[in-house]
Amino acid sequence: MQRRYLTIAAIIAALFVIAIAGYMIPVEKQDVPARIVMDNTGGRVIFSHQAHAEDYGFDCIDCHHDDIGSDTFLACGTCHPAEFNDDFRVNHQKAFPSDEACLRCHDDVPTAPLAEDERPDIENIPLRAEAFHTQCMGCHEENGGPYGDDSCYQCHAR
Repeated sequence: MQRRYLTIAAIIAALFVIAIAGYMIPVEKQDVPARIVMDNTGGRVIFSHQAHAEDYGFDCIDCHHDDIGSDTFLACGTCHPAEFNDDFRVNHQKAFPSDEACLRCHDDVPTAPLAEDERPDIENIPLRAEAFHTQCMGCHEENGGPYGDDSCYQCHAR
């Protein structure tokens, strides 16, 4: 009877060691994330980032068009918010790796909150949904991906 408990305890201990090792061994960082989930009002889009980069042969700069000289590219929402609201005005600079990124939209690196007349012209900066639709659908139209009025739910989940 006790031998059975000893066997069970040994199995549990072995599984515990394997579980701890799984958490402690660092995972190799992926150069390109496999998928990106984009929540939106039109239905969640699960973007196959790795397939677009590796299988279809696109370069990062094809989509991440605003290269600021960083080792990594910025997420689309860093420059293209869902809306230009107070939250974006206050917090967007935290997403950039350096002050040089500010010069993509601002004439100088802001050091304090800007007056209304000193802010960039946001009329020429598309919001996130417009930027995605222009970028994605334009590329799909050129390269044979889902495109057109009837293809929305090939990307957007219902």
